[in-house]
Amino acid sequence: MGGASLVLASASPVSALRLRKKILFWGILFSLPASCAVGLWAFWRSRHLDLPSGRKLNKAAWEASFRERGLRVPKDGPRDGYWGNRMPAWTRDPDVGWHESETHIPPLVDQDSLGLQRLEADGARWHVLILGGSVAWGAYASTIKETYFGQLVDRLAKSGHPVRLTVMAAGAWTSENELKAFRTRGLPLAPDVAVFVNGMNDLTQGKDIAEDTRVRSYLDHMHEARDLAETKGIAAVFALQPALHGKRHKTSLEERVLELMADKAAFVPTAYPVMRHGLRGLSSHPGTTVVDCSDAFSGETTTTFTDIWHFADPGHRLLGECLAAGLLPVLDSQMSRKSH
Repeated sequence: MGGASLVLASASPVSALRLRKKILFWGILFSLPASCAVGLWAFWRSRHLDLPSGRKLNKAAWEASFRERGLRVPKDGPRDGYWGNRMPAWTRDPDVGWHESETHIPPLVDQDSLGLQRLEADGARWHVLILGGSVAWGAYASTIKETYFGQLVDRLAKSGHPVRLTVMAAGAWTSENELKAFRTRGLPLAPDVAVFVNGMNDLTQGKDIAEDTRVRSYLDHMHEARDLAETKGIAAVFALQPALHGKRHKTSLEERVLELMADKAAFVPTAYPVMRHGLRGLSSHPGTTVVDCSDAFSGETTTTFTDIWHFADPGHRLLGECLAAGLLPVLDSQMSRKSH
């Protein structure tokens, strides 16, 4: 009996140590999921709860595009207001569906009863017509001067190519509206060059439309626009507009935009390359040019987009640069053709 008691007594500390190790092991094992859950929640909170959404996100991104570049934030916000709240309702139109309503708010907006905006450089020698949706309209610039087309007119004039510019664009227009506008309103203006700044609305407007249907419809409309331009001796220029998905360095605000608008932007990454390829096929025809501005912001490391479509003044300057570079040879070609 004494020997057995001695053995048990001597084994007791070892057993207790083993028990403590088991408790520690299982405690750590069961605490890992809880720790991971807490970590994931903290990450989610930092990405979601501390970043704005809706109009607050729109405003935060717009202001950040100035502040992150060391620029003064314009106190009045976008010329059309956040989410267009400064603009009157669209005017219904039997020919084109709808157009922007007449508005005169110097120096922010100046458009006539057909929703047309006009700018002209001194000694203008070419007439350029621009068609498209809200981006082509110049949404989210702070003033008319800061729109991409204000920048375009200025850049072309400084390069010795003064132009008279007409912007025929409206919010939510797709290539179908643009084609109708070009046919009924654009051709009678007899421009030297017709520039279509578009692409995104065809991929984001409307529901339950397959991606290939959207792309095919867009390219068919642009093909018809090219043919119409050719009949009148108008140079056709197709410019895929900048898209957030193509920006290589996205800030946390831009990532947040993509996250919240994922359903809207779902077709863009795969559809844009197909649209680009189709437009380049059209450009093989004389008198047709493709100016691909879809990745014009790709080198920017600061916030540029306010949503998947729109951008403030810094983006407008980049788009103006892209279009000016593409239009210079087109204008020279048109002038040469006219002189013969």
